[in-house]
Amino acid sequence: MKNVKCFLVIVSLVFIAGCAKDYSYEGGRQRPIDTLPPPPPPPAGYDFPLCSMCATLTSTELSTWNFKIENIPVCGKADTAIMLGSRTAFTFFGPSSCSNDTGMVITVYLPDTLNKDITYMYADKVAFYYYDHITSTYIMMSQTYAPFTCAIRNYNHQTKIASGEFEGFALRSNGRWAAITSGKFKMKLL
Repeated sequence: MKNVKCFLVIVSLVFIAGCAKDYSYEGGRQRPIDTLPPPPPPPAGYDFPLCSMCATLTSTELSTWNFKIENIPVCGKADTAIMLGSRTAFTFFGPSSCSNDTGMVITVYLPDTLNKDITYMYADKVAFYYYDHITSTYIMMSQTYAPFTCAIRNYNHQTKIASGEFEGFALRSNGRWAAITSGKFKMKLL
């Protein structure tokens, strides 16, 4: 009798430990979708070269961009900044201040048309690339499944000048993630 009780206790514990989350949703055709987004990819350390031109940067002048990768400042001048489509996206790009062989391209897909003065507009569809002309791959590139955002802090429709910030995660060519932080830009969008 003692062995039977032990057996029942062990069997009961196995059944309790094997329970999984049950979904109960009456009135629908399918199981509800989980609403929690996946966590962002973890940043990985990387020794990005320090550029003395970007280390002392305190402001963003017209046609310039800057950001930090793992707290190393990177900056440059945009040689192109244009509106796309029916003013619902824009892109700007240009070389790094520290190397003409490297540079940044960013394209922002806006939630609304940029056809009036704006004091704040948030966009969560952003394509970010940091390129180099020496190899055929990007140094780092944003991915659609990892967060990358842009906020236009000010846009003057008469002058077409936009200033704002960007940040997110980019996948490096070696497969490691890089955190892009403190991104700033000031562009005349034609």
